[in-house]
Amino acid sequence: MSSANKFITDAVVLTIPTIDPLILDIVILIVGCFLTVLVCLFGIGANVVNIMVFRKQGYQDGVNVTLTALAISDLGGLIFDLVYAVMLNPYILETDVVVSKIVILFVTGFTFEYFTRVSSVITAFAALERCVCVTQPLKVKDIFTKKVSVVVNTSIFLIYSLYLLLQFITMYFEWTFIPDRNMTVYVVYFNSRRAVMFPITYYVTDMILPYGTYLILMCCCTLLFIKLKSKAKWRQQVSTSVDKASHITSKERKSARMFMTVSFMCVVLLLPQSLVYSATIFVKALALNGSHSDLRHVFSTCTNLLKISNSSFTIFIYYTMSTKYRLEFQKMFAKYKTNFKLQNGENN
Repeated sequence: MSSANKFITDAVVLTIPTIDPLILDIVILIVGCFLTVLVCLFGIGANVVNIMVFRKQGYQDGVNVTLTALAISDLGGLIFDLVYAVMLNPYILETDVVVSKIVILFVTGFTFEYFTRVSSVITAFAALERCVCVTQPLKVKDIFTKKVSVVVNTSIFLIYSLYLLLQFITMYFEWTFIPDRNMTVYVVYFNSRRAVMFPITYYVTDMILPYGTYLILMCCCTLLFIKLKSKAKWRQQVSTSVDKASHITSKERKSARMFMTVSFMCVVLLLPQSLVYSATIFVKALALNGSHSDLRHVFSTCTNLLKISNSSFTIFIYYTMSTKYRLEFQKMFAKYKTNFKLQNGENN
């Protein structure tokens, strides 16, 4: 171990507060712990339901493969963020644990960020898939087959694992005796690679890739809206059956509107966190060790709630806008309700 390396605990990252510590603790407790835990628990259950519904529908095409991959990614992120939210509690002190809170927060925080980035890219792929469906309806089944969707979604998970690699090669974990506490604690050390890797991880993985994903999502949504509008107008002009044309247009609009809503929600709820990252470039005081790091803590706590909302509330979009999903959902829960009543009847 190099003598230049310094272990990190919550005491190391403390700075002179710029806002009342009591207000900071209240915000973290209410938003970062209570609300975040509630949303995470709901989201975990919701994504388990999503996976079950998509599995019941089957994987005849690539759409359900992509939506299942999105649900799996959201589920993984919510599980890690749940642990992160619990450890964020300011009243759980370093002296209460033998594993430094910073170690747990680093591992769960970076893993949550990994799943968040994977989910956003999968959403972009789903939006692109829907764009091709509208612009090239006769070729879409040949382009986005079930096999292609499996390969693409698996590749997204694997390629973005480099994000975790870049984060963790700049640090290592080790048991260290801390004289002030008279105990051995599992802490995190930053090594010499951090100075080299930080610009890459910050500007590429935290700036370029997220903003690039948002751009793709917005372009796909815009193209989707324009194409659907023009095709609906054309069909109404050339079709001899107005009712038939309206039915086809309505069906396409419902499917496209669902993907546009998911994409729009992804951009709106994830963009604030990227803006906070961008702000630290121009306002150095907002950095982790800056004089206003407590302000960044408040901003990040609030934007984190938005991020997990993006991973948790897609079930409402699917249920409201997808007839197939809604019918399968109702059928599945009707079956469970019937089985539950039968079991209660046998017990009585």
